[in-house]
Amino acid sequence: MDYTQLNTSQRQEMLATIGIQSIDELFNVIPAEIRCEKGLDLMPALSELELQRALAEMASHNHGAHDMPCFMGCGAYDHFYPALIDQLISRGEFLTSYTPYQAEASQGSLQAFFEFQTQIARLTGLDIANASLYDGATAVAEAALLATNTTRRKEVLVASTMHPEYIAVLRTVLSDVNIAITLLEATDGTISPATVALNMSDAVAGVIVQSPNIWGQIEDWDGCFAEAHKVPKTAGISVFNPIACGMLKTPGSCGADIAVAEGQPLGNALNLGGPYLGLLAAKESYTRKMPGRLVGMTKDEDGRRVFCLTLQTREQHIRGAKATSNVCTNQGLMAMRASMFMTTLGSDGIKEMATQSWHKAHYLANEIVKLEGWKLTHGGPFFNEFTVTCPCDVTKVVDFCKSNGVLPGVAAAGRRMQGLSSGNELIIAVTEKRTKHEMDALVALLQEVSA
Repeated sequence: MDYTQLNTSQRQEMLATIGIQSIDELFNVIPAEIRCEKGLDLMPALSELELQRALAEMASHNHGAHDMPCFMGCGAYDHFYPALIDQLISRGEFLTSYTPYQAEASQGSLQAFFEFQTQIARLTGLDIANASLYDGATAVAEAALLATNTTRRKEVLVASTMHPEYIAVLRTVLSDVNIAITLLEATDGTISPATVALNMSDAVAGVIVQSPNIWGQIEDWDGCFAEAHKVPKTAGISVFNPIACGMLKTPGSCGADIAVAEGQPLGNALNLGGPYLGLLAAKESYTRKMPGRLVGMTKDEDGRRVFCLTLQTREQHIRGAKATSNVCTNQGLMAMRASMFMTTLGSDGIKEMATQSWHKAHYLANEIVKLEGWKLTHGGPFFNEFTVTCPCDVTKVVDFCKSNGVLPGVAAAGRRMQGLSSGNELIIAVTEKRTKHEMDALVALLQEVSA
């Protein structure tokens, strides 16, 4: 971040304005015995030029998706977003605006959130969407709470093929509210509708299935949710990839009652893991129980179109114990970026992004399985992510590729995957940004490391 130093006269003017003589007076409220009276052991001060050089040298040691071909995924994807997004979001009225607390405040921000809600509802094929949540994992937890609050039931069925971090967050959130989680076992990397049917009962509030799932496989939402709906009021909860909606059937068209996702692919950079954006959409019947905030549109006494927060279910909005959620804020800036992204690309742009990702992923998968000893772990259809079983130690594969300037994917046995596998599976994601040259380079590295 650029900054301009203050000179002595400017500091004195600021001190005089607030009525004190020195900066030390600002700390008079802190008891003397706990103040640090000794000087800190810091390196000598640097000039601005020296500091810039030192920081640049330190930054040169960092390598990642910004300067290496990235085939990593599992919930965070290296997608392209136009420079326009950064330019617009840097404007003061967007960058500095915060979540409105009064129902009628900040018409500009409220309209932007309203448009965001509309876009997410259209993207998912559902009736309504809220003005965002924290991230994909907490959105899953909020969807489970929405289902249980609506049905007053105490069990949710969860696909074991969902992202293990999402499952971990779900366990944490539900641990204090006496709601049981039953994991549905997979068959060849997906959940069979017969498995859902076998576990259904009158105690089940919702069935949660992610597609594409953690292995990249496309799940049978239609079949799974059809089995869920055989028990009245049971919610079908889809965990979706927003870019995949440009090519695959939407959650709403597959029978989902509630849809949640990680919104990072919608114009938000990888950002070293965050902040990200939780998406939540649902059928209209869930409106009054939805978590977070919902922005509505109406007319004022002069007939002008205006926006306000409506059905405010958060505990800060004087709801207290009646609140349906303890979401204390939302990812407003990230939601704004997502809305700008969807507006800039439009439905045709998102479809093109999805189509390129699909074709490139299938090209790469076909090239990898030509290598001796390499094979697809699962045989079902996939979108832009797939899993291969390595003929050698997957950790060796990842380290070798990284040392040669390529991020090859995510090891299913890695710590981040929380015991997803003990084998040598490598989960590879391909986005529209990857070129044929980069994919061929990865294939060459995989061949070399397994030779």
